[in-house]
Amino acid sequence: MKRCLVVDDERPAREELIYILKDIEGIEVIGQASHGKEALELIEKLQPDIVFLDIQMPEMNGMEVARRLINKEYIPKIIFVTAYDQFAVEAFEVNAMDYLLKPISEDRLKQRLEKMILEDEKDKSIDYDKLKDLIYSMKPDQKTTSQRISLYQNSRLIPVDIEDIIYITIENKSTVIFSNKGNFDTNYTLNELMDKLDNTIFFRSHKSYIVNLNYIESIDPWFNYTYNIHLKDSKEIIPVSRSYVKEFREAMNIE
Repeated sequence: MKRCLVVDDERPAREELIYILKDIEGIEVIGQASHGKEALELIEKLQPDIVFLDIQMPEMNGMEVARRLINKEYIPKIIFVTAYDQFAVEAFEVNAMDYLLKPISEDRLKQRLEKMILEDEKDKSIDYDKLKDLIYSMKPDQKTTSQRISLYQNSRLIPVDIEDIIYITIENKSTVIFSNKGNFDTNYTLNELMDKLDNTIFFRSHKSYIVNLNYIESIDPWFNYTYNIHLKDSKEIIPVSRSYVKEFREAMNIE
């Protein structure tokens, strides 16, 4: 019996997949998660054999979940759920990873799982070095990033180059973008902005902060293994919360 965890931020998508899985012999759905943090907690607690992992999720997408998993002691088999084009799909195939395209084909899902159940353990082992290379080479948000964003200031729209944004934060329940062209209030949430920004340059360091890594001038180790960031052209001190420390260390190559 293969124990499965379903991870997707959309409830109807989770329910549809769980409905199909329940009809497949040898498969048991032991849990579901609506976001990346919950997925990591359940994987550690339940240790499923297979994780169906949606790629596009807010705050922590499927690739980010996989990045964290590859450094864990227990690593389940991952089946990515994706709407990406054929080029990305071929990359998964080359790296011996499996995937499901949305909308999910019931026949393909059943065939793949039935084959997986019959496979000998040694034949279905995953090369996690290849998985790690794939995860770090793929940039899920790259196609949706913009070169500039137009923001209101004094009833006028001001185009701001993305690279000129220094950091973004929440002030008095409003999102404020600090840039070389000035400061701008915006109706975008931090999650929505992260979807627009290049995640190789911009980093979510805290629930209330996004920082441009290119503007980091120095980093202070802080309480409980966290960090404080000092930026060029800004007196603001940006915190790195515990939830983001591991990824921050990787992004900045901190030993």
